[in-house]
Formats: sequence, C-alpha cells, structure tokens
Amino acid sequence: MKAQMYKIRSDSAFILVVLVGLSGWISSCASSKKAVSRSSSSVPSTDYNTYNYDLSATRPKYSTAAPATAKPSPSTPPARPAPETRRTLPMAEPLHINKKLDAILDTISVKNRSIRYAQGYRIQVYVGDQRAEVDRVKRFTYQNFPELNPYTTYRQPTYRLKVGDFMRRLDAERYLAQLRQQFSSATLLPDRIEIRRSLSIK
Repeated sequence: MKAQMYKIRSDSAFILVVLVGLSGWISSCASSKKAVSRSSSSVPSTDYNTYNYDLSATRPKYSTAAPATAKPSPSTPPARPAPETRRTLPMAEPLHINKKLDAILDTISVKNRSIRYAQGYRIQVYVGDQRAEVDRVKRFTYQNFPELNPYTTYRQPTYRLKVGDFMRRLDAERYLAQLRQQFSSATLLPDRIEIRRSLSIK
C-alpha cells in the first residue's frame, strides 16, 4: 500500500515538473515574439515582391491590323515574281602571288642542285703505310658493299681508306657494325660527303 502511494506521489511530481517546464517555454516564446515585433516596427519594411518597373517604353510595338493587299481575281493567274538578277562580281585579278612563289621555288631548287657537298659521316676502315693492304681492303668493300664508295687519301707515309657517304649517323652506325666484323679498327668519322652518292645508300 505504501509502495502504491509512493508511486502515485512520484508520478504526480513528474507531471508537475513537466507542466512547469512547458509553461516556462511558452512564456519565453511569447516574450521573443514581442521582442521581434517591437524591433520590426522600428525599422521600415520593404516588400520586394511588389517591386514594379514600367518597361512599356522599351518594348517593340506591333500592329494588329492585317496589311491591305489587293486580292487577284480568280480568272487571272497569279503574277510570277520577277526573276532575281544575279549580281555580277567584278573580275578577280589574277593571283600574282603564285607567280612570285614559283619564281622563289625555282631559285631555291637551282641553288639546291648546285650544292654538291654536305656535312655527314664516313667510316675509316684502314690506316697504315702498306699500299697492297689498302688495295685489298678496297677490293673487299667493292665486293661486299658495292653501295659504299671508297675514298683513299695519302699523306706520306700514311694511307687512309674511308668508305660511304652517310647523311645520318644512324645509317653509318649500321654499316659500322658490319665492317667491324672484318676490320676491328674501323671507326666512324665526321666528314664532308657527296650528297648524290649519299642518296644511293639504302
């Protein structure tokens, strides 16, 4: 019995606490509403939804009346519109730039034909004072590499034998690897080469 009485008292105390809390919350909301209404009444309000500007002066004007046109009688066929006259463009002047360009290209090609030598590479396969050995190496290169032209120079007492006219180092190195199998002392040297002979090397 005492337990029931204690439970009822605790429940009623809880309800009382909840009611007091709710009343405090409601009163605080009411006071904040009053504060907001007081502050808003002191500042003039602007309603941006009612903003209006007259644009009638800048709008284009259209007439609603139909244009007055005379309807042709049904017995006469409708008149054809006059054919459009083509505008004749003035005669275009001949393009003189082509003639000038052709003349420049011709002079360039003539200059290029006159150039016989360029910087390139040759492979030196022999250096020594034996004339017979130079001739033997020259015969060997004629037989095995007919596209490589041999060039022999003699400065007493030394003979030098160079072969090939290579524009690119890559091509020269490819032949150098093959020639070193026979002549271990073969070396690649920069030299002045003949352009026409270099074109025959594949």
